[in-house]
Amino acid sequence: MEDSFGYSEYPPNGEKIVRARTNAQIRSWEFPRSNKSLEKFNQEIGKIPYPGIYLLLELKSNKVYVGEAKNLYNRLKTHNSKPDVKIKDWDKVIVINDGRPATQSDFNDNVVRLTIEEYLIRLLKANKYKVVSQGEKQNLNPLQKVITQNLIEELNFFLLKKNLITKLLADKGQEEVMLDELKKILIKNKYTIDKISAYEGTINGEKVFIRPGSKKSKGWQVTFRDVFKNHLEKEEGSLIVPRGGIIYIPFSEIKKVINDPKAFNRNTIDIFFAFEGDKVILRYKKNELDVTTFLLN
Repeated sequence: MEDSFGYSEYPPNGEKIVRARTNAQIRSWEFPRSNKSLEKFNQEIGKIPYPGIYLLLELKSNKVYVGEAKNLYNRLKTHNSKPDVKIKDWDKVIVINDGRPATQSDFNDNVVRLTIEEYLIRLLKANKYKVVSQGEKQNLNPLQKVITQNLIEELNFFLLKKNLITKLLADKGQEEVMLDELKKILIKNKYTIDKISAYEGTINGEKVFIRPGSKKSKGWQVTFRDVFKNHLEKEEGSLIVPRGGIIYIPFSEIKKVINDPKAFNRNTIDIFFAFEGDKVILRYKKNELDVTTFLLN
């Protein structure tokens, strides 16, 4: 992506506005919540309507509000004077568009803006932000699909460079299942949740560890170390991988693929879950095991 887009960021100006851009379409302004900064932004864009996307950030609570507007200045002026109750104490805003006024911008299309808004909501949730806005999927015509796909690919690069995210959304069918949805799936499948957090819990009286994994060429990598590895060695408990529904697999099954007697003498053990068509394959080194039966939907 570096070769495709390129990235530049400029030091803050007198009103603490940080401007950034790719070498393709994306342009952004980041500035604190103040009328002076907002008016300076309006001056920089020429005091004419600019459509785009914006992120309101409440830093102390890790909250973010994703919004879209046909006229960014007017919408942000409203957020300044009459803030949404869901994020009334926001600290700064990041404005994103393609550097073109409404008459020329791809963001002038309402369906394009709403599609990108909905995508960013899902992306930021996956990166553990408390997103307090809601999006809605749109029906796109062929041209709108091309425009949004190109913009989303560039936005992924841009947000990584801005250090706003650390990971991208998974391929369709492999998205991470967030905790609230995970609970619903477990209850639907008749599991009793004694307690649960983002990383571990007790279900049906049994210890479980929850790991979404990291995307690698072999599949979604889950690394065992310390207490996590000790439970695996003793076959005490189960692993939940919250992707594609959820994989709920006992440690006794995972150990079937780890036939290296020295594995547990090492600091870490890496296993991989690969989604291949309708199957889920567990991998350890050159060993493979079909674990599709442990997938809950």
